[in-house]
Amino acid sequence: MKLINLAHSPYAARVRMVAYAKGIELEYVAPEGFRSEAFKQFNILGKVPVLDTGSRLIPESIVIMDYLEDSFPEPALRPADPEQRALMNIFYRFTDVYIQPVLLPLFRQLGANPRDQDAIAADIEALQGQLQLLDELLERFERYGHSNLDLADCALAPVMYFVVAVPTMLSGIDVLKDVPRVANWWQWVQQQAPAAKALAEIEEGMKVFMQKAD
Repeated sequence: MKLINLAHSPYAARVRMVAYAKGIELEYVAPEGFRSEAFKQFNILGKVPVLDTGSRLIPESIVIMDYLEDSFPEPALRPADPEQRALMNIFYRFTDVYIQPVLLPLFRQLGANPRDQDAIAADIEALQGQLQLLDELLERFERYGHSNLDLADCALAPVMYFVVAVPTMLSGIDVLKDVPRVANWWQWVQQQAPAAKALAEIEEGMKVFMQKAD
């Protein structure tokens, strides 16, 4: 199987993280003519990642992650118990529903000239609000103390790289300063080998991306 992806994409990185955790061998290839009409003919959604199974193209990172979990159930990245799986799914969905919408405007400011400092301040405040909510959820469900990677960790970790890095780059703000459980989880997940590998790839990919932007 091939994964059409970009190294610095958090969505592609979360799929790679699942593959690393499961020991799945994928061929990683860059998209041809990314964002072009030709690429949209390849993937109508026009985004990465896309999994090419050999018989079908599967877009959308969460869909691909679930496909890999269903196709390669061992080692499991989601609980067998329905109640525990439901609790995991709260965090599995949290990233895209609550974090990504407030992070995206900040990411766009990286390429803005001039940057809108008032908008940056408001967007960072909105991001901090969602992180506070995540912190409270981690406490309520005692998740920050769990010991094994699961799909929710894989969904959040690559996005958290940007949650931490982008506000620091724009304003020098540490958004994890007042959310200790999120900070503890972030320290923990970076020590997990599949996450460490995917995050290092994002780091290298971002260096290339920023050089091209300059």
